Amino acid sequence: MKKLFVILALSLAALTAKAQVYVGGGLTFVGTAANGENAAVFSIAPEVGYNFNDDMAAGVSLGLGFSEGVTVFDINPYFRYYFAEVGPVRFFGDAKLNFTNTSSKVASSSTWGVGVAAGIAVPLNDKWSFVTHVCSLGYYGNTFNFGINPGSTIGVYYAF
Repeated sequence: MKKLFVILALSLAALTAKAQVYVGGGLTFVGTAANGENAAVFSIAPEVGYNFNDDMAAGVSLGLGFSEGVTVFDINPYFRYYFAEVGPVRFFGDAKLNFTNTSSKVASSSTWGVGVAAGIAVPLNDKWSFVTHVCSLGYYGNTFNFGINPGSTIGVYYAF
């Protein structure tokens, strides 16, 4: 049994030795209300992921948002592929699943979805990166959506 724990500990150390695990998240400052109008929205989305190599990663984001008496909780597992690099700027695409629970004092509902999103990552140094999503396309809760710069999401990642 001790050998199993030693092997697991060494495996975990090897996985994190090359900055393959990252944590971070994003903040959303503006969004769209249920009636389609712009509304003050605050959302925080902590995130954890794993870089398989320089071009591919997988992770999950947990979001919690508040707007006009409505609370939104979502879970977004994703697969990320970095497809281009211009100087320090890296462009990526995310294939993601989505589960969202929306609740207010009156009612609550849950929806599922699937989509893709494009984004930009700028490494600040070996450990820190700035990340933003530029656009998204998907099917969420029986609705097909396309958005350019949805919600002005700004994120920061720290790689171990």
